[in-house]
Amino acid sequence: MQYFEYKTRNHADGKIFKGIITADNIETAESTLKKRGEDIIVLSEMQDILNIRKTLYSISVRTNKKTKLEFFTMLRFMLEAGMSLHESLVNIRDTGVNKSLKGLAGKIADSVRRGSTLSVAAQNSGQFDHATVEQIKAGEESGSILDTLSRLMAQYEREIEFKGKIKSAMMYPIIICVVMVIVLWVMMTVVVPSLAETLISMGGELPLITKIVIGASNGMAAMTPYLIVFIIATVIAYRIAVKNDLFKLAVDTQKLKIPIVGSMLEKIELSKFCRNLSAMQKSGITLVSSLGIVVSAIKNKKIAKEIEKAARLVEISGMNLAAALAKAGHFPSMMLQLIEVGISSGKITDVLDKIAEQYEKEVDVSLKRITSLIEPLMIVVVGVLAGTVVIAIFLPMFEMTSNMGL
Repeated sequence: MQYFEYKTRNHADGKIFKGIITADNIETAESTLKKRGEDIIVLSEMQDILNIRKTLYSISVRTNKKTKLEFFTMLRFMLEAGMSLHESLVNIRDTGVNKSLKGLAGKIADSVRRGSTLSVAAQNSGQFDHATVEQIKAGEESGSILDTLSRLMAQYEREIEFKGKIKSAMMYPIIICVVMVIVLWVMMTVVVPSLAETLISMGGELPLITKIVIGASNGMAAMTPYLIVFIIATVIAYRIAVKNDLFKLAVDTQKLKIPIVGSMLEKIELSKFCRNLSAMQKSGITLVSSLGIVVSAIKNKKIAKEIEKAARLVEISGMNLAAALAKAGHFPSMMLQLIEVGISSGKITDVLDKIAEQYEKEVDVSLKRITSLIEPLMIVVVGVLAGTVVIAIFLPMFEMTSNMGL
């Protein structure tokens, strides 16, 4: 894929447009622009040093879940109205409300025009996960692409809503933590040193608490540059190390052992597992293939490994899903029992959806509980630290005033 800069004039209204387009070659780029109804003024390969402009362009057109949901919604509406796939994609590209949506539809439209199916085009765009691509593929093969798009829309809506709840619940504690750190840092590195000079110049023996606070202040002021470098280096080192499977497995295993938080993280992953597996089964994908696809959506390496083991047990030993999960890892007994009931009743997809819904509710409750605990804890911590600093600064002044009065 190559990047080209263009300057065109719209054939209908004469407006001038400038931008970047991706294509296999300049001929394809020229053909794409002409099909949009634009007269080409300038079209040339993008000049880029160190791929900086390409990187920035890729970031600018990166699609989030909301954009993908909008894409599926518009595509389903147009296909249901009787438009062809390529025509629908071109319309989305030309009428999209944002750059990301237009870029996504444009890439897929170009791929479809060259003969690719929708699933292959979606995969080549690099914007969709493996589970989404496989569902689209299954929908194409079964001739039920509209139903598949409807399921994807519902799935994305639930994921966006669930993720939004997590973000909104954690936003306030994060803001409080950041503000607390900034306020304390300013107090210890700016306010305390200036007052300390005054106290020292006044002479006399300083109280122990004042000496401790001044020493801590001097230490923070001296260590701040090194601390910033250390934090940046640690983050970079972690990002490099986490690419190693064994290291990530060890880290993810420990995450699940954290009190309260570990249980919440497990429920988030299991909810995602149940939602995706239900969608795979509704699309008509075999259980073994579904489990293999779902693994790619699980971020926790430990849980992913256990699901992979369960998939092998289903494939090799012929176990049902509940028995395979029970033998493969430490999954909640209630979840396993419900899955067993779903298998027996022939309503496994409904049961998986209900399990996912229940876990999402429990995560929501846990988040509210955590945030309700964090708020008073932060107030206490800030109060103790700020009070200590205030006492340490004003205590020598009170003693000096008292001595002068004597």
